[in-house]
Amino acid sequence: MKYFANPKEPGSTPIAHPPQSLMPRLTQKEQEILGWCALGKTSAEMAIILNRSETTINFHIANLRVKFGVTSRHAAVLKAIKFGMPLLP
Repeated sequence: MKYFANPKEPGSTPIAHPPQSLMPRLTQKEQEILGWCALGKTSAEMAIILNRSETTINFHIANLRVKFGVTSRHAAVLKAIKFGMPLLP
């Protein structure tokens, strides 16, 4: 399926999403943390919001980086967007 950046905008080009089989399987907590990362929250802020230690938050972020094959939380968010994943905390 193809999606458009803005289908009402003239000259809008389709955005192709990778196949679902390539999408990493995320735990519920990883999905939640990915959503907070998308909102620009720091590890310390997420630790307060989720009532977890900053070490635990960083553990989940490290897992996200590995699963998406990237080196930063920002790149993980961009890949999730590319896959068409919902980014809600």
